[in-house]
Amino acid sequence: MPKKQRSKRRRSRATASRVPWILGAIGIAVLIAVPIIVESVRAANLPGERFASQGNRHVPLGANVPAYNSDPPTSGPHTAELAAWGTYGPDDVVEDQRLLHNMEDGGVILWYRPADDDDATLDRLDDLERIAASYRRVVIAPRPDMPTDYAMTAWQRLQRFETIDEEGMTAFLAAFEGIDNHVR
Repeated sequence: MPKKQRSKRRRSRATASRVPWILGAIGIAVLIAVPIIVESVRAANLPGERFASQGNRHVPLGANVPAYNSDPPTSGPHTAELAAWGTYGPDDVVEDQRLLHNMEDGGVILWYRPADDDDATLDRLDDLERIAASYRRVVIAPRPDMPTDYAMTAWQRLQRFETIDEEGMTAFLAAFEGIDNHVR
């Protein structure tokens, strides 16, 4: 066999022996890329605005911590203790550092701005309690200086509402309530 033919045959065999490796590498790349793409699309379709994590370090209540990157906060240094699940009246003080731990543990916070009169505030609380009735890990808390009447937060997520939006609020609760965020 001429030298030129032997050389061509060797190259052909070398190329053929690389094909399984190339196909294997492509397969591994697909196995890695597909879940990342699926998760990115899923996260993009979740309700609310996503905020970067500021960590989940435990600190004593009232500790001086860096400013949170959202208001109300959606992650960051917080206490080791939870706030009690349930509804807080307009005069109750619920510390952000406690509520952040509730969110880390799969809770959703329904924030409300107290109305100018007590009856309107009670109506707001009744509406929020009705929406949250079928969920366990919920805190309804006042936030007097909020720019909207309502907001909902979960770990790294915030959605604001000007009025009661039962469909939007329920979608937020369904998307985030019960998701443990200790590893995120």
